[in-house]
Formats: sequence, C-alpha cells, structure tokens
Amino acid sequence: MPLRREKITSAVQRVRASICKNFRFATLDMVFILIFVNVFQAVFGMENSIVGVIFTILMAASMARDLTSRPVKHFLTQAFVLILMATAASFVGALGPLAALPINFAMIFLILYAFTYEYASHLYFPYILSYLFLVFISPVTPEQLPKRLAGVLTGAVCVMLYQFIMGGHRVHDVVRSSLTGILDEAEDCIRCLLEGKGKPDDPEQVRENLCELIRIVYERRKRVLCVSDASFAAIDAGRGLEHLILLLYGLEGSVTPERENLLREILLWLEECRMFLEKKKGEPPVLKRECFVAGSEDQTGEEFFRALIYLRKQLVRMTQRQERTRYQKTALSFWVRCKAALNLSQVRVVYALRVAVLLALSTFAVQALQLPHGKWLLFTVASVSLPYAEDVGGKAKKRFAATLIGTLISLLVFSLVPSVQARSLLMMLSGYLSFYFSGYTGTFACSTVGALGGAVYLSSFGWGQVGGIVMIRIGYVAVGILLAWFANCVVLPYRRKNASAQLWKKYGEACGLLVRVCRQENADKQLYYSLVIQVHLMEEKLCQNSKAAGWDGMQELLSHYRRQVREAHRGRYVPA
Repeated sequence: MPLRREKITSAVQRVRASICKNFRFATLDMVFILIFVNVFQAVFGMENSIVGVIFTILMAASMARDLTSRPVKHFLTQAFVLILMATAASFVGALGPLAALPINFAMIFLILYAFTYEYASHLYFPYILSYLFLVFISPVTPEQLPKRLAGVLTGAVCVMLYQFIMGGHRVHDVVRSSLTGILDEAEDCIRCLLEGKGKPDDPEQVRENLCELIRIVYERRKRVLCVSDASFAAIDAGRGLEHLILLLYGLEGSVTPERENLLREILLWLEECRMFLEKKKGEPPVLKRECFVAGSEDQTGEEFFRALIYLRKQLVRMTQRQERTRYQKTALSFWVRCKAALNLSQVRVVYALRVAVLLALSTFAVQALQLPHGKWLLFTVASVSLPYAEDVGGKAKKRFAATLIGTLISLLVFSLVPSVQARSLLMMLSGYLSFYFSGYTGTFACSTVGALGGAVYLSSFGWGQVGGIVMIRIGYVAVGILLAWFANCVVLPYRRKNASAQLWKKYGEACGLLVRVCRQENADKQLYYSLVIQVHLMEEKLCQNSKAAGWDGMQELLSHYRRQVREAHRGRYVPA
C-alpha cells in the first residue's frame, strides 16, 4: 500500500512539473497555431487551410537545425522542395494510381534522401507527412495549383522568419553553454584534485559538450570547406579546454603545495573566463609566466601556462567581429570540393530507396482500392519505417500502444458528446495537451484523438458508429505496422551493425588523414577543421550506436585514435 501511494505521488509530481514547465510554451504555441492557420486560410482560401497546418508542423520541426547562417540558401532549398511537393501532389490526384506511382516514388525518395542525415537528427518525417496531407487530405486540381504554390512560397518565408524569431541567438547560446559546460568539468576536476578525491567519474560529459559545439559550427558553415575564422577559434577553444582537463588528469595523486597554488591560480583564471563568456566582464586577464613556473620542479607549470595562453587567444578571437566574416580559402581543387559537397551516403540511399518503394506501392494500393481512411495506413508506414531495422520493433510497439490509448479515449469522448462545437473543442484540447508530453506514446495518443475527431466530426454518432471508426483506425495501424516491419526487417533489413562497421572504417580513415594534416607545415586550414568536425560527429554517432545496441568497449576503441590525433595536435597548444 505505501509503495502504491508513493507511485501515485511520484506520478502527480511529474504531471505537476510538466504543467509548470510547459504551460507558457504550450499556450503561446497553441494560440500561434490557431492564428496562423486562420490567417492563412483567410488569405489563400479554405482549400489551402491544410497548407497552413503543414507549416505549423514544419516551423516547429525546422528548429532541430540552425538555418539562420545561410537564410537565402535554406529558403531556396525549402521553396524548391515544397513547390515540387505541391506540384507532385496535385498531379497525383489528377492522374490514375498507376501513372501516379513513379511520381510518388520520385518525390518520396527525394524527401527521404534530402532530409535524412548520418550525423544529425532526421527531418524527413514532417515532410513525408506534409506530402501525404497534400495528396489525401486536401488535394487541389491543376487549375487550383497556382494559388497553392503561392501559399507554399509564403510558408517557406514563414519558416525562415520563425527561425530568426525563435532561434536567432542560438549559435551564441550553444557556444556559450558548451564552453561553460566544459569549464564546469575543468573546475570540478581542480576541486577534486585539491580535495584529494582524484578526478571526476564522467569525463565523457566533456566530449558531449565539445560535440555540441562542433555540431553548431557544422550547421553554420557557409558551405562545404568554408568555415569562418571565429568558428575555427570556437572549436580550438573547446579542444583547448579539453586539453587542459587532460593535463589536470595527469596530476592525479598527491598534490604538493606548489601544485596546489598552481591549481588555485588556474581555478581563479577559469572563473574570469566564465565571466567573459557570460558577458559579465571583459577579456580574461593576461597570464604571467612567473605565476606558473616559479618553484616548479618540472615542466608542469610551463605546460599549463602554454595551454592557458592558447585558450585565452581562442576565446578572444571567437568573439571578435572581424573574425566572424573572415573565411580562409581552401587549396583543394574544385572537384574535391564537389565530391565533399555531394557526400553520398550508403545509409541514406538504402533507406530512401526502401521506404520510397514501400510508401509508393502502399499509396498505389490505397488509391487503386479506394480505401476509406487509407491515409492512416500510409501515415503508420511512414512513421514506423526507420533507418535501422533494430529500431522498428520499438517504434511499432509505441505506435500501437498510443493508438489503443487514443482510440479508447476517442470512443468514450465522441460517443458521449454529439455536439459538433463540443467535438471541435475536444479536438483542440487534444492538440493542446500534446505539448505536455515529451514521449512519442503520449504525443501520438493525443494525435489519435484529433484524427478520430476529424473522422467522426459530422457523420458518426453513438457507440456503434464511433466504435466502427475506431476499429477501422486500429486495423489500418496494425496493417501499416506489419507492412513496415516486413519491409524493413525481413525484405531489406539494414542493421546498425552494418552502418557502424562502415562508419568505423570512415572514422579510421578520417583520423589517419587528420594526423597527416596536423603534421604538415602550412596545412590547409579548411581541410584541417573539416576533418576535426567530421571526426567528432562520427565519434558521436558511433557512441550513440553502441549505446543503442548495448555494445561495450566503444570508448576504449575510440581512445586509440583520439590519442593519435591529440599527439599530432599537441604542438598547436602554444602561444602564437
């Protein structure tokens, strides 16, 4: 009994914490969505209200990446893809199922390949969902297409404006939070040494912060092999802090009075760096060599002095305005740059081909058989089809569980509420409540209530009619899950083990090339930093794969290459 009471209390506390955390964001976001959709509908007509809904989804999804560094390029990319989507959807609706098959395949393949990433969060699902919305929920004839294209272009502008309003300062926030996170680790390490506790237990937190910093630099590139000098400095500042922590790890053991003074001096100076990063003070003070080497019996003080001088230089450089607009030209040939820009990926190609074939054939079946509510089957196939076969089962279970929860709630609610106005409010409430869930099951259960509300909105009343629609929903979701599982796990499975083996090979080659570039005099800086970025992103992906698969020993395997790169890079931690 006490255990049950404790669980109930814990659940109530989690709900309360979620409401407190998300209330302001959920309420403002819901108000924004309602205003945006209604204004969009008023401007572009009722037949394009679905386009307004699509862009509320795409605006939120776009925040997974920073698009503000190259707004024109990202706007043109968005506009091009969305115009193709709207045009293809219009012709798919006008043509027969067989003629529409190659159009669907080509469009879905393009979306999947363009918005699936090897080292970043995927963005393909909102675009696939949007394309299916355009085909099935509110199709337009070719005569109505120009107005829809105007709406699509307006929506692409709105996506970019949303990026600037909601994430205009993201790069500064991420760089600051990443560097202060590594600073925290360095300060914790010093305190552990001063208190005789050895070193902190979780050094990988440093790597996570460093990867976060490198990722934002990767997203902010002007183009392939074109990174600003300020971004160079930000990367070097992060790696310089990591180097400092490694030096501190080397002091583990007894701390002499001289080393204690050295550590306290470093701790005070790091606090100055924190104040600088948080814009509470000016540049960190210039270091004095005598404070580090006086009384030192070995080269420890000199090593720390060099590391901190290097770190100070990079921290100052990354904040200078002229460094943000300075781009050093690469010496690599045009063809090498083209190859790097294409960056063909086997993982992305295989996944895009598999899911494009599956979705195109499923769409053909739904259109040819004229299945009522067949779009639910397609949404399920798109949701459950994932790049790695091992992930399909877990996603399928969550999808089906959410469907059962959502359909049960819908059966109870819509059977008891015949009023159209009340049903509209309940559908809006389900959408609003979805903001309070972070997990897929809770979010999709709310979406299920909204989807079923739309299906029974005017036509179904009472337990029998609503129950019939509920059973259709469950049936379509079950069939969609089975199709996705069969295609992704039986017909053409692509497993995390295969992807990791290929990535491991690429990682070893990139590390070897980075070591050679490090040892060259007057090395191509764009090539050097491009390799640094690639190596860290590949490391992060390998660690994610090993964690998801439950593999042990990945950190030990990575440490071999890390030591080689650090040894080659060691000469860079000196004052210019």
